[in-house]
Amino acid sequence: MEAITFDERLPSVPDYNRLRAAVGWSVYDESVIAAFLPNTWYCVCALDGDEAIGMARVIGDGGLVFYVQDVIVLPDYQRRGIGTQMMDYVMAYIAAHAHHNTIIGLMSAYGKEAFYEKYQFVRRPTERFG
Repeated sequence: MEAITFDERLPSVPDYNRLRAAVGWSVYDESVIAAFLPNTWYCVCALDGDEAIGMARVIGDGGLVFYVQDVIVLPDYQRRGIGTQMMDYVMAYIAAHAHHNTIIGLMSAYGKEAFYEKYQFVRRPTERFG
């Protein structure tokens, strides 16, 4: 394992599905990913050498609404601060581009809510919504 690096770019289409599948999330037809992933406002990938081992992206309208999406770290790399570093990149991007009263949202995976509370996100009132 090499030192983990971070690159502000989109993952490849196969990497996007590979990362999602590794954490038990649904995967998409590659043509759908290729058509819509480029609409992402911002993305950072965590890399072990050339291999994408994590990603986090921001979608929305670019100014009034930002939505944190697809914060993923491969299971073998979790609990090493990689997700925190990616979220630091994401939050710095949002801080640099947000306006007064900008809405910033995300829907946490179940059991991961405390991770996002460190970034002042508020836990939803029921377990159903993360």
